[in-house]
Amino acid sequence: MIANNSGTHETYDDVFEAVIRRAWLAVPEALQNEAGQRKRDGRQAQLSLDEPAEWALHDTFRYQRGHADVFREVYRASHHHPPSKGEQLRVIDIGAGAATVAVALSEVRGRGLPERIDYLAFDPHPGMNSLGEQVLEHLAADFRSARYAESLEAIEFSNRDRLLFTFSYVSHQEAVRPEDVEQWASLIEQAVAQSDRAVEVIYATTDNFHGIEPKLPVLGQKLDQADLKRRVERVNVQVHQRYPDERDLDGHVRWHRRSAMWQVEAERWTLRA
Repeated sequence: MIANNSGTHETYDDVFEAVIRRAWLAVPEALQNEAGQRKRDGRQAQLSLDEPAEWALHDTFRYQRGHADVFREVYRASHHHPPSKGEQLRVIDIGAGAATVAVALSEVRGRGLPERIDYLAFDPHPGMNSLGEQVLEHLAADFRSARYAESLEAIEFSNRDRLLFTFSYVSHQEAVRPEDVEQWASLIEQAVAQSDRAVEVIYATTDNFHGIEPKLPVLGQKLDQADLKRRVERVNVQVHQRYPDERDLDGHVRWHRRSAMWQVEAERWTLRA
């Protein structure tokens, strides 16, 4: 389904209020408590495919602002060169959640973005897909195009495109299976084989403290085993944590900026045949 990206709101705060916060406040208190209980159970922001849409809404409400902050700063600090005039950058966002990378890129200014970007997202959770489509519809990002793909098999690219695969937070999701990583690797291998230029990967995660084996190093190993030339750039950023004021009921979005920093793990890869 193609998001119309009409730009009816101007900033993420507007989108947060219109799409996320209002919907979260309308969730019955019992379901809110059930969604929040996962943090107390040590399963913070872990979302399996069969879990309810209210849980996806909770995670977007509570964590998207911080995760977008992190990806924005990782993008800025990396050696990724923004598309020049006449170039087209196709961003393929895997495990996109509610279009978090699109939010981050919409806040990067002065680098030829986002009007030279075609943003294509995929997330297997239907609740996240629905939220992400609404975020894209309301976000005044002025992307060349912005939509969700129904499946990874439906993702296409041209050898004329510059290709950037992005992974935000998905690395430490328990729901990611080995066969998912195999599918990611196959798609990236296909992109490298078809592209006339280097294919890039940028990943960033803040959730490196649950004892869950990260998936992106496994992806890197599979790409190495496929005899791709992979250059790795470690990206170091310091980003303060920000959360919404959950007690705020007057319709004005407020963010609590904490002194604590996110624990960020991020890399940029360039891949050639």
